[in-house]
Amino acid sequence: MSFPLDRLALQLDWNLLLTFMVIVQERSITGAAQRLNVSQPSVSSALRRLEERLDQRLIDRGGGQAFRVTRAGEAVYREVLEIYGGVVRLNDLTADGGRALSGTVVVHRSSHLEMDGITPLLEEFRRQHPDVTLSLRSTPCHEVAQALQQRASSVGFCTRVDPTIHRLRAQPLKPLEFGVYCGPDHPLFRQKEIDPAILAASDVVGYEEDRMAGALSTLTVWRVRHGIGDRFIAAATGIVDLSELIESGTAIGCMARGHAIRYGARLWQIPVPVSPPLVDVFSLVDTERHMTPVEYELLKFLETAGMVTLPTRRSDI
Repeated sequence: MSFPLDRLALQLDWNLLLTFMVIVQERSITGAAQRLNVSQPSVSSALRRLEERLDQRLIDRGGGQAFRVTRAGEAVYREVLEIYGGVVRLNDLTADGGRALSGTVVVHRSSHLEMDGITPLLEEFRRQHPDVTLSLRSTPCHEVAQALQQRASSVGFCTRVDPTIHRLRAQPLKPLEFGVYCGPDHPLFRQKEIDPAILAASDVVGYEEDRMAGALSTLTVWRVRHGIGDRFIAAATGIVDLSELIESGTAIGCMARGHAIRYGARLWQIPVPVSPPLVDVFSLVDTERHMTPVEYELLKFLETAGMVTLPTRRSDI
């Protein structure tokens, strides 16, 4: 005898669930189509087929820009995240059912984030557990939270937290100290006396998040307020690219001081007359995530070091 739930599990197309997950995260059909690299009609069709299969309205699509996930849609979205996370974690399971402390732990970090106080801890954990593989992934800041939402990351480190994502627990860490840098072709290179007019007229390069609404908007507001830099002419996705833009051009840019020391052999820190702001840093943990043994041990290790707050395991609830 086959129950209706059994038939649903056997017949439901996983791609419909995946498409629905991306629709909710992008808050639009168009955004989901762009992220999945498919046509907008294909996304709309997948949503319609899923709603028909489940006999539930998942998204209320009103006129204009209206977009609302229904109560049924929110419930389905939570379950899809669990399914997605389970698929991602398949590689972490070992032959004895995952009891051995082995497998892969994935750590997402903002690409502009200096990790000098974090990376040694991760390496120490891996040294203590040689069968564990660490995967450290640098992404734009907003994708750190996204990776945790999708159950694709064990823990994240970033400089901005979305307060609307209640399932993610953020713990403040030591803020980052930034500086203003230039390369050999800039007129202020190796100059200890700063001409304010030259500083104010300098072009600016930075990270993609280094905009008014970005994760590093604190730096942008600070530059504008103190007349440091003029036009924003180029954006980099990572520290190496940013260092090369500053070293090889005539623009100035802000970066974490530790990064400048490590990656910018020809960078000069401009002695600006005001102290650059400190940039907040947070660790992120998914409080609803069903953790593998190796993930739990990593978070417990990081909690001991004061880096995260360990969520309660479901087996302990």
